[in-house]
Amino acid sequence: MVRLASVQHNGTTKLVAQIPTTLDYVDLTSIASNVRDFFLLGTTALERANELIQQTSSSSSSSSSSSSSILTIPATDAQLLAPIDGSLVGKFLCIGMNYVDHCTEQNVPIPTEPVVFSKFGSCVVGTNVPVAKDVQTEKLDYEVELGIVVGTTVPRFTSKEDAVQYIGGYTVVHDVSARDWQLEKNGGQWLLGKAMDGYAPIGPVIVTTDEMTLEKAHSTGIRCRVNGETLQQSNTDQLVFGVDDILSFVSKFMTLYPGDIIATGTPPGVGCFRKPPRWLEPGDVVECEIDGIGTITSPIVGPIVQPGQPNVVVSNTAISRLSSSLSSSSNLGKLGGMTCIVTGAARGIGYGIAERLGREGAARVAIVDLDPTATDEACSKLNETVPSCHFVAQACDVGDETAVTHAWSKIAKSNGGRIDILVQAAGIVGNTGIKTEDVDSTNFDAVFRVNVNGIFNGCKAVLPYMKAKGYGRIVNIASIAGKEGNAGMLAYSASKAAVIGLTKTIGKEYAETGITCNALAPAVVRTAMVEAMPPEQVTYMTDKIPMKRCGTIDEIASMVCFMASPETSFTTGFCFDATGGRSVY
Repeated sequence: MVRLASVQHNGTTKLVAQIPTTLDYVDLTSIASNVRDFFLLGTTALERANELIQQTSSSSSSSSSSSSSILTIPATDAQLLAPIDGSLVGKFLCIGMNYVDHCTEQNVPIPTEPVVFSKFGSCVVGTNVPVAKDVQTEKLDYEVELGIVVGTTVPRFTSKEDAVQYIGGYTVVHDVSARDWQLEKNGGQWLLGKAMDGYAPIGPVIVTTDEMTLEKAHSTGIRCRVNGETLQQSNTDQLVFGVDDILSFVSKFMTLYPGDIIATGTPPGVGCFRKPPRWLEPGDVVECEIDGIGTITSPIVGPIVQPGQPNVVVSNTAISRLSSSLSSSSNLGKLGGMTCIVTGAARGIGYGIAERLGREGAARVAIVDLDPTATDEACSKLNETVPSCHFVAQACDVGDETAVTHAWSKIAKSNGGRIDILVQAAGIVGNTGIKTEDVDSTNFDAVFRVNVNGIFNGCKAVLPYMKAKGYGRIVNIASIAGKEGNAGMLAYSASKAAVIGLTKTIGKEYAETGITCNALAPAVVRTAMVEAMPPEQVTYMTDKIPMKRCGTIDEIASMVCFMASPETSFTTGFCFDATGGRSVY
């Protein structure tokens, strides 16, 4: 019973097997470097892999040192890739119209022989890899399918009875489809609508046939969700042609080799047959799931555009959706396809940051704030302002560790366990204009609960998700008051100093994980919170600024966007300033 996967670990791609008892991985590179080579070794590789898994599982519950030479890789330290790289896939065949209930929804006859078309190795990507709504299509659709991975060369004219012995295992396939090119253009040929780069996410693992028998393969649940809503749900017992039928039929025409993939067809509920049709747009998140194998997630992002090609026609719809999110440096913006959380985002600096992240290509931004009504209103407005990004509302008290953990978990689950960026802008000022001897301890604690505990809670909850993917950007909003202090603002100044210290510590602790943690210390910025301060307090702060003015939300959001991008890969634990010249250290 082996669940094969490929992961990125310590900068190296490794063939691994999932350990059933812990969901961590055992390194199989001592057996083979990739899935295709593993299958070429036949039963010897499978037996050895099972031995390693059993030894690792037993040693985890005992003091035995028999597996000291076996490398176990924690799931949180590995980035999951496609279980077989596209360069190793010789043939990628697909079967159309192969579910009885899918034919029924179209009111078409059930085929008398398999309908076969193809994709290519360049279509293959792994879970959580963004799928671009290509500039060529206006009708992007989803399909969940059971994938057969060939394990042994299938000779010509293989019988149905013999076919199963050639199967290496099964995986989940997301057959991304450009319906206009599949059904309306190019003379009715399906190829271009099915074979664009990245249009075949697969994974998360390949389950070998000793675990998923032929009987199980023909009687397992299959479903697809878009933004958490189940749109496809069926069972493989609805297959018109079973996996053995398919292999036997295809072998009449060609030889199949280890690593070849056959997607066996999709159940009902695809977007093109819904009324009205449900096309995928940038910001959508597709989850394809098969019982006994797992779930793969595909965030939908903006298109791949070939610059300087006047013969490429971009529709007005595509232009209106994408112009606000494309930067001059990247077709997907600085943050193409990323999943973000912004706290304190219902208004002020947080709102401006969330909007800027969306304009820079983020696929999904969670708007987190205390007031549910304000959060919903901000989310609704942002979805109208930046339609290329999907904004979701998440009311949460950041000072409540349990609430933050639950909220982050909910956001991650809706994105395949992925949180790429956390920007923490939630904060309160507390009482001002009073000296230390007059500070109320209750108010002091309240400020720290939001400004310090809130930052700590957010970082603590997000780090496991970022570690699991080997990438993350944390940006904590501090203040110049945390570096220099502001008279009459003891609680606020002290809390922001704590944020800077916390940020520096996290930056050093996680410096080798692909995660950066930095802070931004603005001087006074013209927000609603500042407007509520006594005028003399604002004047006191601006008098210290050589530019003699408040900063703007756009200036802060621009800085945060840079800090949250891959461009800051060599900077962590640092406190950036945006102070109009007040602080130059």
